[in-house]
Amino acid sequence: MKNNIELVECFIQTRDGSFRRTPMAYIPITDKDELTASLRRMKELHLKVAVLHSGGPAPGGNRVIAGAAKQFLDRGIQVIGFLNGYEYLQEVPPQKMQPDRHYININRQVASQVIDINGLIIRTARANPGKDINIPDDLDDPRKTKELTNILDVFEHLKVGALISIGGDDTLKTGNYIYEIARRRLKEAPDLFFQGAVVHVPKTIDNDYYGIPWTFGYFTAAEAAGRIVRGLYDDAKATNCYHVVELMGRKAGWYTAAASIFARGTRAIIPEDYEAEGSFKLATLAEQLLHIVLKREADGRGYGLFCIAEGLADKLEQEEVAKMEQDRHGNPQLSEAEIGRQVARKLEQLYKTKTGKKKSFKSQVVGYETRQNPPSLFDSLLTSQLGVGAFRLLEQGCFGEMVTVRDDLEIDGIPFSELIDAQTLKVRNRNIDTRGDFYNLLRSLEEDFSR
Repeated sequence: MKNNIELVECFIQTRDGSFRRTPMAYIPITDKDELTASLRRMKELHLKVAVLHSGGPAPGGNRVIAGAAKQFLDRGIQVIGFLNGYEYLQEVPPQKMQPDRHYININRQVASQVIDINGLIIRTARANPGKDINIPDDLDDPRKTKELTNILDVFEHLKVGALISIGGDDTLKTGNYIYEIARRRLKEAPDLFFQGAVVHVPKTIDNDYYGIPWTFGYFTAAEAAGRIVRGLYDDAKATNCYHVVELMGRKAGWYTAAASIFARGTRAIIPEDYEAEGSFKLATLAEQLLHIVLKREADGRGYGLFCIAEGLADKLEQEEVAKMEQDRHGNPQLSEAEIGRQVARKLEQLYKTKTGKKKSFKSQVVGYETRQNPPSLFDSLLTSQLGVGAFRLLEQGCFGEMVTVRDDLEIDGIPFSELIDAQTLKVRNRNIDTRGDFYNLLRSLEEDFSR
């Protein structure tokens, strides 16, 4: 007996009066010869599904690839993985794309083996083919969309019918550009192989993605960071010093806060602390931390641990930010700012001025070594489900959507239009709510030095 259940979309009214789609009503098809229209088209035309990863890696990325690939392979649809994100796709002419150099074939053996590999099998890069797109009209400018057009031409040459992109907010924007331009091309050439079948899997250890409660790799990376930082706490206690630890997190403090909680941090300093003020001075922060140091000394404790999110550098006053080096996408290179080192140095100076004595404030950096650890159980479940979710969206023809999970890892999709501002083309981010319970947890576990 065959199950052949159609996807049913339902909408509920939210508190603000708007409507949103409920999680997908879905029952798996037991006979895999029973294909949806989307998969049937791909199989009849011998189209491929392509997977790529852009931006920094996160624990469990290979499981996303394996989870998605198995579903397509089980239904007789070929899967390939583009190497180095968009790097080759945006630069190499379609006829010069070569297997094993620019992309790999992901067969059953590869899909099985990658689960046991920590290093990302298709590698990654920060190439950004949509870097010149700033407003919607730019999507109609041939000069600004040249690299994006080359990507679509590669898809046609290789008979790619669907794309699964894995990455952060820049990768989500690129996926949206590809989706929008592909739909424009269809008006002139309705028989194109690639017809805008793009879905995106959210990835960042920063956990600052709007639309999903926890991004994959966050718990694994934050715990790995927490274990390292906890060792520094014990060292500080043993040697009567302070460690000032800079941790990852460009826009949000989730990673730093979790590591600090795990490691018994004396104080975590995160970007959300300065949302109201907009900016701050390093000297002011150093003064505040010195107050904590002196209060602890008065209590007989000459040691401690300060955890500082690298994204704090973005909150520095403008003249200090202007001195920072920019990456090729125009973003300040936060790691080059060495904000942890700067705070440690200022603390050392202030302490000597205030007490006439020397004290060791040692700066440390933790981050890159946590990005490719073996995924935790939760991240293993989450990444596998996100891979299956990417298949689910493409199977049901839900193009131009981001995969997400709800309660109990229920799969859902969110249209790009709900994640990206239509006028600015910027992606919505999700910072820690300083009035919420996660922030309250962080602060309630720290000592109150306000008095």
